[in-house]
Amino acid sequence: MINRYYSIVKKYFSLGANNKKLLFHLLFSATLRSISLLIIPFTASKIVEFATNGDYKITIIYVGIFLLSSLFYVLCHHYNYVSYANNSIFVHNKLQHLILNKVTSYDENFSKNISTPYIINTAFNDVGNVMQIPDQAFDAVTKFISIIIALIILSTINIYIGLVTLVLNLISIYALSKNMKKRDYYLAGQRKHQDSISGLMGQVLDGNKEIKSFNMKEDLNIYLENYKKQWRKDYFNKRTYNDNVYVLVPTILGFGKILVYFILIHLILKGHFEVATLVLVIGYYENIETQFSQFFSCLDSISGNSTRVDRVYKILNYKTKNMLDFGLNDNDFIKGKIEFKDVSFTYEKQQVMKNVSFEIKPQSFTAIVGKSGSGKSTIFRLLLRLYKANKGEILLDNVSIYDYTKEIYSSNVSIVTQKPFIFDMSIRENLSLVDSNHERQIEACKRVGIHDYIMSLKDGYNTKLISDAENISTGQKQLIALARTLLSKSEVLLFDEVTSSLDLNTSKQVMKILNDLKKDHTIIIITHKPALMKLADEIIVIDHGKLVGKGTHKELMKNNEYYQILQK
Repeated sequence: MINRYYSIVKKYFSLGANNKKLLFHLLFSATLRSISLLIIPFTASKIVEFATNGDYKITIIYVGIFLLSSLFYVLCHHYNYVSYANNSIFVHNKLQHLILNKVTSYDENFSKNISTPYIINTAFNDVGNVMQIPDQAFDAVTKFISIIIALIILSTINIYIGLVTLVLNLISIYALSKNMKKRDYYLAGQRKHQDSISGLMGQVLDGNKEIKSFNMKEDLNIYLENYKKQWRKDYFNKRTYNDNVYVLVPTILGFGKILVYFILIHLILKGHFEVATLVLVIGYYENIETQFSQFFSCLDSISGNSTRVDRVYKILNYKTKNMLDFGLNDNDFIKGKIEFKDVSFTYEKQQVMKNVSFEIKPQSFTAIVGKSGSGKSTIFRLLLRLYKANKGEILLDNVSIYDYTKEIYSSNVSIVTQKPFIFDMSIRENLSLVDSNHERQIEACKRVGIHDYIMSLKDGYNTKLISDAENISTGQKQLIALARTLLSKSEVLLFDEVTSSLDLNTSKQVMKILNDLKKDHTIIIITHKPALMKLADEIIVIDHGKLVGKGTHKELMKNNEYYQILQK
């Protein structure tokens, strides 16, 4: 049983969300609180002893000690509460920070293996419970030690009372362990079904138009009812064992109290005990009962949080064979030369790229073209280090992209997609996520041609963008995303079908911007549009993961049959 709780607490501390100073205060305050509670029954028995003997002077002294010890307990309790609050806030913030960092640094398989509802429920619901574990663990330890000390005191008064109390506590702990383990098993299942329900609700919100158009409501309700049925089954099983925990243990301890009282009454009638000893024994037994109840509550909370710790641990320690380590090269003087040397890549046992070699010069505009599924996007995914090539080399300025540090590589290679994501913040706040300097923001917006439009808005750069910027046009959103990319100061800019959903005028504007950007950037674009192909300095033609052509538009139109087909 001890191993189980130890493993839960150990896993919590392995998350790396702790502050030694805050933990010290938490443990020290819990220890002082338990010590102060042990003093009270002793002083109470002394008051009765000296009052019974008529020594009122000493009685008053012990009354004073009793009041001081009670006050000391209150102060220790407050000290522990403040320590708990400070530590909990720190852990809560730290865990959410760690989860955010991990989620933003994982490969594409992460979202396949760990669902979005799982991450959201863990980051907000589970973290709020996990942060309590150090307090629960320290409370459990100090209360257990307090129980042992009280048992020793009772045993010195009367061995039978001590043994009865010990046996009843051991039986209670055994009953706790068995029932809490079963309860936590069903709690884990309940959380799993809750993630499924949250996931379905999220999909309903995203696909509401299709649901109405195709009248999917009834079928979706069947799916929802199935998830709810599984959730209810695990919930009632959990409640069964939870009720055992809260009913069975208090019953055992209540029976023990009656037994101890009978023993005490028998000893007093035989003349072996005085009334003061009766007060002392009752005080320490009730102390044990209270401390055990709180000890059980701590174990119960730790046990109940085991599933939540596992969920946080799963995110923070996510590992797959596709995850890439970064190197130590911190050279930030990047010119932007890209080179693929005999690169092959296999994904899920299917070869999607075979022996591809090409070179892209700095300050150039290169278009990657081919039919859908030909392997164009794989080139971008490899350049973004979402996957690692199985064979060959990918170089940035003659250095392997896997040798750069995370900070250097991510700040020099950026992507703009056909559907860039914009946060529900103002235009200025969205740009500030990359660079908070407002002058540089204005400069970037002027360069992509969006500044005048922003200034025409009532609140200018402070205009709030809502629901992924639905209150502005797709073209304006794309230009803001372009400005944001420029603020990153990346030397290599990847553009994935950026003009596919734009109107003709905005597309022409983006083409001019791309042509201008090549003056100080390496521009690589995936496109199906002939106009962008003609604008490119060089075109790389991909078919079924193989390089089937390379050259200018004129050269390929003259010599490359596959490219000619693409143009048609």
